[in-house]
Amino acid sequence: MDSSMPSCFTHRPQLRQLIAASSLIALVACAEKPTAADATPLQAAKAQTAAPAVAPTPALVVDDSLTIQPAVSFAEWQAGFRAQALKAGIRADVFDQAFAGVTPDMSVVKADRSQPEFSRPVWEYLDGAISAARVRKGQALLSQYADDLQKIEQQYGVDRQTLVAVWGMESNFGQLQGSQSVIRSLATLAYEGRRPGFAQSQLLAALEIIQHGDITPDKMLGSWAGAMGQTQFIPTTYNTHAVDFDGDGRRDIWNTPADALASTAHYGSVASRGALKLSSVRALTMHWLTRPPARAWPSGNNWA
Repeated sequence: MDSSMPSCFTHRPQLRQLIAASSLIALVACAEKPTAADATPLQAAKAQTAAPAVAPTPALVVDDSLTIQPAVSFAEWQAGFRAQALKAGIRADVFDQAFAGVTPDMSVVKADRSQPEFSRPVWEYLDGAISAARVRKGQALLSQYADDLQKIEQQYGVDRQTLVAVWGMESNFGQLQGSQSVIRSLATLAYEGRRPGFAQSQLLAALEIIQHGDITPDKMLGSWAGAMGQTQFIPTTYNTHAVDFDGDGRRDIWNTPADALASTAHYGSVASRGALKLSSVRALTMHWLTRPPARAWPSGNNWA
């Protein structure tokens, strides 16, 4: 601009900007400041809106001496777990089929809080778990499944006597596998058990087994703790170590002894914990065969 121009013209743009800015500030202030007419209905609405009453979660009555108050309802827990399962890769139809009609099992809650098999001395447990009749049955099965056991022994390096001992200890050679729904048991433990994180991981693994096609939800039966099949695998162990030894396309540890025994051998051959369990079972079995009945055994820490 020309320097000879009067100062009123040189400062006019700045004056215009100042006026515009002042007007904008005034407009914003007016827009933000509520009038008395505007404030009254809002305050009245707040006064009329009361906080909704929160209904307490229904209590779980286990028995006459035990009642549990969960933090959320089973339906709320199931909805949350469903979202986790779908995120982990479980199909919606698989989840919904597995959970159709599932409710908490109070017998599982009660068993979880008592676990009587661990409250007895080990020698009493062994006296009930190992009997002369069971040993004779095991010897007969060693002969009956000799061909399969030989192949399993050669493939996995676990001796047949140990496998048959585990078979007898865990399920009385498949006769006592448990009759409770694994999905319902694990859902109960995940919802209101002492180790919900562990139970949820097992429940997710059980859904993976179903999705894989090895078994249907109604046939997936086991113990109250979720152990399954003739050698009582938990679902995560199944997913890692179960094998289809007979080649029929399914890892059937419930109805096919060869699959159950080979899966147990695989577990013992690659997992240090499995190897320790198998060697311990065999040692205890052989120990029982050379000792008198439990009534003649010493008590306390003197047992060896």
